Amino acid sequence: MSSRINELKQELSAARHYLNAVLDRVGDRWDEPVYSEEAGWTARQLLIHLMVSDRGHNNMLMAIARGENTIPEDFDLERFNRRSVEKRAETTVDEARAALAQSAAERAAWLDTIDDSTLDKQGRHGSMRILSIAEILRVVAGHDRLHADDIARALGLS
Repeated sequence: MSSRINELKQELSAARHYLNAVLDRVGDRWDEPVYSEEAGWTARQLLIHLMVSDRGHNNMLMAIARGENTIPEDFDLERFNRRSVEKRAETTVDEARAALAQSAAERAAWLDTIDDSTLDKQGRHGSMRILSIAEILRVVAGHDRLHADDIARALGLS
């Protein structure tokens, strides 16, 4: 494995470790609000969003590697996020956390099958920006950290 892929795997792993450390401390407060604006999600709803987006990021990364685009030009990220969480409202915390672990393992295994040239392939991200696979992997790590910070702040977890 190249040092570049190894660095990305380490960044993803560290971000997921941080997210899991925050999630481990939520306790019985999963129904407490994390956001008051926009989606107005609780900690559990934000966890479901993380589960859905992680699976989606994996699908997007692998499609870009094959030369395909999964994100249409008229994609509405806010609407997608809201509806995907609504549709999975019955997902339990344990199910969402297990799915997050599975998608992280699948991504790590996939990264073991590619080379550096694959990291440079570009495609449309849900944010509508054209990004390389390496950049999307950094977005994934940042997404984990951002939402972990949001949960920790909202619930007063220092």
